[in-house]
Amino acid sequence: GCPVCILLSILVNSYSALTVTKILLPVEISADLTLTNNPSDLRYKSIGLLNDSLRKVFKGTDFKDSDEILSRNSYKELENFFCKKVKDSGEYEIWFTASSIINSINKDKHLNDRYAKLLDWLKEKRRVKKFFNKSLFLKSDSREPENAGILGAFIGSLMTIIVCLALALPIGIMSGICLYEFMPKNRLMTNIVEISMNNLAAVPSIIFGVVGLALYLGIFGLPRSSPLVGGMTLSFMMLPNIIIATKNAFANVPIRIKDAAFALGAPHIKVILDHSLPIALPRIIHGTVLAIARILGESSPLLMIGMVAFIADTPTSFFDPATVLPVQIYIWSSSLEIAFIELAAIAIIALLLVLFALNLVVNFVKKKFEFSNF
Repeated sequence: GCPVCILLSILVNSYSALTVTKILLPVEISADLTLTNNPSDLRYKSIGLLNDSLRKVFKGTDFKDSDEILSRNSYKELENFFCKKVKDSGEYEIWFTASSIINSINKDKHLNDRYAKLLDWLKEKRRVKKFFNKSLFLKSDSREPENAGILGAFIGSLMTIIVCLALALPIGIMSGICLYEFMPKNRLMTNIVEISMNNLAAVPSIIFGVVGLALYLGIFGLPRSSPLVGGMTLSFMMLPNIIIATKNAFANVPIRIKDAAFALGAPHIKVILDHSLPIALPRIIHGTVLAIARILGESSPLLMIGMVAFIADTPTSFFDPATVLPVQIYIWSSSLEIAFIELAAIAIIALLLVLFALNLVVNFVKKKFEFSNF
């Protein structure tokens, strides 16, 4: 049906993003360049060498501008080559990442006859080749699709989930235990709390984004677009789900086990920690993973706190600007450039794989605990 067609479309687009086109160019490196230590001088000379190499290879054609042929970050590839492999002067054959339009045409997307002829000419000279796109998994977002990757969004999602769990998990479990074990049954206050939890779990996610914007950014002045604020905002969404899952898990604990523990003289808190909690834990884990799966797919609350900004660097702390996979998918899928649509498909596949891995983990843990408890 329709879901199968959508999945097939995503798989086809994601497969195209796994490869990147590179062009082989001869670069003449002089002796004085090998001794250059100044980064600004090295960058300036790298750009000059690239232009000289392009004029040499494309002599007699109407392609003179490096931006038409190579990626804008090609000079960085040349700088890395200098730092890692160059010891002596001479001519070196180096593979450089092609521009986005040449990448698209080499993937059988006929966008421009002029560039298609150039690509055919490069193939005749054996100066063009497809490579595995390592940047896709080692870099963050970029203005050039051939240099963009999902690492920054993946790390941002991971940091956001860590903050969210650190806040919501202990509070949610303790609140669920208190609600079921200590609050009197069928009392007005207990019923009000339970109804409030159910209503809070059904609140539209954008409302939590507004609360996070007003509370964490407006009042406390925490850094915008950071995983800390994102996790704290999403913890509002996760908390009622964990409370409800914990309460239902304790409600499914066999009453005979609790009665036996009380009959042996165990105090109430001991019965909860040593008998009820181990039995209820698989259901709590299951509910927590379902909550994580929902949180991983959320984007609207994070848009409200500024996590939709262009972030080119991978976050290294919980206070650094970051984005998450759903927001990165939204940004790339909104682009008019075909290459970014392919990157969005890869990000979707990555998100689906993470959710699949979470389900495998919860099934494994659930079976292990159930086996050990009974």
